[in-house]
Amino acid sequence: MRSLLSILMILIAAQAFGQKERKHIRSGNDQYNDGKFIESEIEYKKALEKLKEGKSSYEAEFNLGDAYFKQEKYEEAFNQFKSINQENLTKEQKAELWHNIGNTHLAKKEIDQAIDAYKQALRNNPLDNETRYNLIAAMKMKEQQDQNKEQNKDQNKDQNKDQDQQNQDQQNQDSDGDGIPDNKEKEDNKGNKSEQEDTDKDGTPDYQDKDSDNDGIPDKQEAGENPNQPKDSDGDGIPDYRDTDSNNDGKPDSPEQQPQEDQISKEAAQRILNALDQDEQELQDEKRKIQGAPTKNIDKNW
Repeated sequence: MRSLLSILMILIAAQAFGQKERKHIRSGNDQYNDGKFIESEIEYKKALEKLKEGKSSYEAEFNLGDAYFKQEKYEEAFNQFKSINQENLTKEQKAELWHNIGNTHLAKKEIDQAIDAYKQALRNNPLDNETRYNLIAAMKMKEQQDQNKEQNKDQNKDQNKDQDQQNQDQQNQDSDGDGIPDNKEKEDNKGNKSEQEDTDKDGTPDYQDKDSDNDGIPDKQEAGENPNQPKDSDGDGIPDYRDTDSNNDGKPDSPEQQPQEDQISKEAAQRILNALDQDEQELQDEKRKIQGAPTKNIDKNW
């Protein structure tokens, strides 16, 4: 008799637990249908707490995932759906579970995973039109995503091409027309960027100055054959177009300042002047002699 009573008490207790679980599930459903998703979440959690250890409730677990989803707690919803043990589920339950997993992936912009989940749902329930519709929608989103990627790829190509052309144009820009690119003239002698580099300190930066060192020789002439690597005759690190003594011979490059090769001394110049004066004197003496000579009578032989 005692053993029968014990069994009866256990059954009554189990039924009581089940009734409490159902009570919270029903309450959660009511809250969910009224759009009170936070309250429904609380009720579904209470239902799960009332379960005896080792027991599970597919309805409470599934509905809790739905409550998370409605609150846009997509990560929590995904984890809740994935935690449900599918071993003892019917095909219909598996189909609706995978359907919701697909929805969660889609909400997280994980389109590939959503497509896979919808396909898994249809394997369990091929007649589920809602899942089929969601799968088609996800596949269209995937197609649009791929098109956008291709367009962005082409656009990036065009932008890179334009940028390369712009860089090339900047590289070739030559404001003063001296053959040396502005980018080169906007560097100091150590290669550091210095847009206001002004060798002769005349207020005009080198990239706008046809004669940067003001030595009278145009930069174009001093740059050499490769203006991108301007000539440096004396190897002192200063290119000729910035060096007033480019060959380091102690004589300025400026033609006006260079001593003339045929320049003569003051003494030699004075001797030439004296010689010219002497010649002029002799010429005048000869002229006077001619003018002062008597006129000769010339007999005409008729």
